[in-house]
Amino acid sequence: MNCAEFTLHQTHYKFTFGFFAVWAVMIIQSGSSEISTMSLIACILHELGHIAAMHFFNIKISALTFYSGGISLQSRNPAELCSTAAEIIILSAGCIINLILTIISYAAGQQLFAMINLTLMLFNLLPLPALDGGRIIKAIAQRLTGNDISAVQNSIGIIFGIAAAIFFFAKGSVSFTLPLTLALIILEGLSDNMK
Repeated sequence: MNCAEFTLHQTHYKFTFGFFAVWAVMIIQSGSSEISTMSLIACILHELGHIAAMHFFNIKISALTFYSGGISLQSRNPAELCSTAAEIIILSAGCIINLILTIISYAAGQQLFAMINLTLMLFNLLPLPALDGGRIIKAIAQRLTGNDISAVQNSIGIIFGIAAAIFFFAKGSVSFTLPLTLALIILEGLSDNMK
């Protein structure tokens, strides 16, 4: 599902079809460039939270993947060099930034930006393999049990995707962006885990 890849200053960049598809559909569906711009800003600030936490723990970034769920960071340092607490802090940092921005935006009367950040935070905490919530669960499970739970997470992702599709079709009034994003995240997560 790769669209374009290149390496710059020892960091590998990958753009998937899903990244462009989700943003294009969101711009078309929202009918407002303001919502799309605010969403992109919220995503960038979310990722800057992860980057800041990685720098704090002296973990170098080796790759950035722009996919349907946003931006994924990979490190040069093996995960084993990082404590479980540090890994969870790094994985949670983006959502913490979104929570802080939600509170500040709401207090400043910027309800739209507050809602975008809150939605982004909650979405990233879903237990899907490609999202922060799924990665946090995987990090904890692997450190506690020593087992790889990728197969279980893939099954959860498929079940979640089917349940979400049934919900969206039954509701009938939801934007097409969220189901498309979920489907692409699940597919991209499955293809990454099969490598």
